[in-house]
Amino acid sequence: MSVTPTSAAELRRSFLSFFEQNGHQVVKSAPLIPINDPTLMFVNAGMVPFKDLFIGLETRSYTRASSCQKCMRVSGKHNDLEEVGRTARHQTLFEMLGNFSFGDYFKEEAIELAWKFLTEEMNIDRNKLWITVFGGHGETLPADVEAREIWKRVSGLGNERILDMGMKDNFWAMGDTGPCGPCTEIHYDTRPDDAPPPTLEDFETGEVMEIWNNVFMQFNRLADGSLEPLPKPSVDTGMGLERLATIMQGEQSNYHTDLFLPMLNKISALSGKEYKRSDAEDDVSMRVIADHARATAFLTADGIQPSNEGRGYVMRRIMRRAIRHGHRLGLSELFFFQICDVVVEIMSDAYPELLEARELITKVAQLEERNFRRTLSTGLKILEDELATSQAKRQTQLSGSTVFKLYDTYGFPKDLTEIIAQEKGLTIDADGFAREMEAQQERSRRNDGADQKATTVYKRLSQSLGAIEFIGYTDEDTPLEERSGHWRTRNSGSSQSIEVETQIVAIIQDGAEVESASAGHVELVLNPTPFYGESGGQMGDKGIVHAANDTRLEVVDSKKPVDGLTTCHARILNGTITKEQRVWAGYFTQERKAARAHHSATHLLHLGLQQVLGNHVKQAGSLVDSEHLRFDYSHFEAPTTDELTQIETAVNARVQRNYPVQTDVLPFDEAKQKGALALFGEKYGDLVRVITMGDSIEFCGGTHVGKTGEIQMVLITKEEAIASGVRRLEAECGASAVKRTEQTFQRLEKAASLLNGHELDIDTNSEPILAGIAKVYRTYRRLTQSLQEAGEAPITVSQTASAPTLKTNFGFEQAKAGRDMWQVLTRAVNTKVGDIEELSKAHIHLDTNHLLATFTKLQLANRANERIAQSQQTAQMSSQAENLLNLTEDIAGISVLATRVEGVDGKGLRELADQLRSKMASGVLCLGTESNGRANLLIALSKDLTKQFQAGALVKKLAPIIGGRGGGKPELAQGGGDNASGFEELFEALKKFLKSSS
Repeated sequence: MSVTPTSAAELRRSFLSFFEQNGHQVVKSAPLIPINDPTLMFVNAGMVPFKDLFIGLETRSYTRASSCQKCMRVSGKHNDLEEVGRTARHQTLFEMLGNFSFGDYFKEEAIELAWKFLTEEMNIDRNKLWITVFGGHGETLPADVEAREIWKRVSGLGNERILDMGMKDNFWAMGDTGPCGPCTEIHYDTRPDDAPPPTLEDFETGEVMEIWNNVFMQFNRLADGSLEPLPKPSVDTGMGLERLATIMQGEQSNYHTDLFLPMLNKISALSGKEYKRSDAEDDVSMRVIADHARATAFLTADGIQPSNEGRGYVMRRIMRRAIRHGHRLGLSELFFFQICDVVVEIMSDAYPELLEARELITKVAQLEERNFRRTLSTGLKILEDELATSQAKRQTQLSGSTVFKLYDTYGFPKDLTEIIAQEKGLTIDADGFAREMEAQQERSRRNDGADQKATTVYKRLSQSLGAIEFIGYTDEDTPLEERSGHWRTRNSGSSQSIEVETQIVAIIQDGAEVESASAGHVELVLNPTPFYGESGGQMGDKGIVHAANDTRLEVVDSKKPVDGLTTCHARILNGTITKEQRVWAGYFTQERKAARAHHSATHLLHLGLQQVLGNHVKQAGSLVDSEHLRFDYSHFEAPTTDELTQIETAVNARVQRNYPVQTDVLPFDEAKQKGALALFGEKYGDLVRVITMGDSIEFCGGTHVGKTGEIQMVLITKEEAIASGVRRLEAECGASAVKRTEQTFQRLEKAASLLNGHELDIDTNSEPILAGIAKVYRTYRRLTQSLQEAGEAPITVSQTASAPTLKTNFGFEQAKAGRDMWQVLTRAVNTKVGDIEELSKAHIHLDTNHLLATFTKLQLANRANERIAQSQQTAQMSSQAENLLNLTEDIAGISVLATRVEGVDGKGLRELADQLRSKMASGVLCLGTESNGRANLLIALSKDLTKQFQAGALVKKLAPIIGGRGGGKPELAQGGGDNASGFEELFEALKKFLKSSS
């Protein structure tokens, strides 16, 4: 049939308009980066943005929708990159037309809409269309007869045109568990009109091409593999725009539609080679470039940049593959950005984000091609030499170490090397490459904190700008009026910043250097810079940047991507910044002061650890910010409490001695001779910076206090193992330690109030220890009251708890005493009652105010009172059991006791059942009770009846009557529900079942 060609843009609009007229909300394509879905690298299907709607985690104002979603399939199970350009259908990026029902319409309307759109809106010859439905799978999944009958009624097609397919083709599942259901697919016969009926092979090869898949989500697959019907069956459909365009434009390949031909024509013009619509290598290269340009443009517009990991690596691999094919076509000048620009021209009407990012797309494509061409030139020379050597030696394989060297040093993706090798008749040692990669990863794991490979833009900037001067070292404690340059102080609310006049020497946005920026996030290179870039474990500075015309930026972090280069990551709040512009840049003084204190404290901790634990202790990583420090160190066993006390005491002694902090820049060897500690994993140049605090001497590039007394105090907050032979210590000092101490004493005061019986509003999540203390006292009060009401004499506690008072100008000793007291209380709350006495004896000397003593006595009293209550309950149950046995009935020759009991909880119900079973020789026991608003059910059988009945099966069958479920073993099973009023109905159902089964 001859079909009038229709442009892809018209097809896209027609599809969305058709479904909008049929009550669907047209939804804009989501970005390629999945939102709140870490399971996916890219959006790979039209339904992904609606995933939470389908599984019930989200609701929207509509129940039916339609979209044209941009998708990427180039990773995971959809990784067919090598097929791109070689087949008529494979693309990395494609557009998925879809209509969706979220519990609205189901099979009938979905089929009617699809058929109407294709045969009436698109005027596709119905004789070219074939339908597949789910043909069933074993006994668990019957054939979708319903869909078949709907198709026959809607389309008028006979059974011979509606084919059964199996699980692989016509059953969809979101995962191993969750929503799933049968599919029905619509296929278009691309063969001549007089071709015989298609075979299964014609479907497999695409001669009969799938164009539209309708998924009917009607089941929820449980963990055991069983299927339960979904309460609101839904519809998820997908039809590739590229395939629809191929049909409507009378073509045999997606690449020969107006979605690709403009790029192919541009590539042909640039290369001077005619595109012949063939399988020749030149034509394959052109198709690869066209496809990869589409992917690059869309990825860039969605905020992804080429890099060496994650999504960025996938993008880089795509871009470099395209550039390599351009090199193969003889394109010696930058070309790839021009093909990307054609994508913008033909696609931006539907995707305006492409037009908005047009300049960025151009720069990203130019930069990556420029960088890769340099890499390609060097790498190709090495590769050609290696290939020539291999051929001379008559080897058929390129070694894994060579492939890895090209990848690691020159950025050659493995598949690119493989392609070039294949052109010379060689294969690559993929296993050897994998071993080299694993070895590199192992080296990275051993060298925690080792520098990551810097991106090209940082390296280029570092080379062109030279070392950026950080003026925090020399001017840190100098009065503003004595500093070189122009300085000022700025107050904003509770924050104060110290600012210096400086200059923007580079701006980076979206991974590329730009001349100016007026919105979004940027990286600024300032020279000189007042911002400390994250390094040596110390986190980067935050601050502000001000310029003329009320231009303002918030600096959220500062980094050192390569040696000598500091970049501050900032968010533009107002105005426009330009390269070479003069600005005022300032760091927050209180945050810097606190970070300095924590960094200096790590040096003193390092020395303290060595002195107490041994000289084998070495720093194995650290993190320092304004609120706390983390110090990783090599050691082979947990330090004892006494050892930690010694370390902490030694550190604070050095703080109190108020040592001056001296900074020297020395030749490496001279610094070593002075006794300076070099840190594990760090790289040092010929000149090193050495920090001296009394007897602590270390290499360090961070910022530090002027005197150790500025640290105020150091409190260890945590110590734990993080790896074999590596432990982690966390601590706070300065304002953070003061704040924590004040909070600790407030908690101790609340603990005393709770132990004295006062009711406080305690958040269980934020204050679990106080909540635990409150629970112990409530248990004490409940047990004593219930025993007194029953005429029993409970064990009581008369001791009163009191909390210590925090002095106004407290120091380390009092802070430590309060911290230790709280830690002991924490241990007590988390200790088994049987071990409480031993804990109390070991730490009572710390608890001079009797908090621990009072808590211990309450716990021990609770244990004694629970025993009294248990003894009392046992006696009551024994008496109750005798009375209950009188209610036993004979049902079809079986002794049955089915009754409701009062005054017992779920645990008590089981104890009562044990009493009754010991007195029943043979029979069925069914007990029900209500406790705390919940219905509890127990069914027990004597052993002789388990051949005929199963307790677990009975509970599973009967529990729904009380609004619940349950299960258990053949002899005893329990369940629960929320409808205690249903017990009488449940008992009658049990008797009826037993009678009918006998």
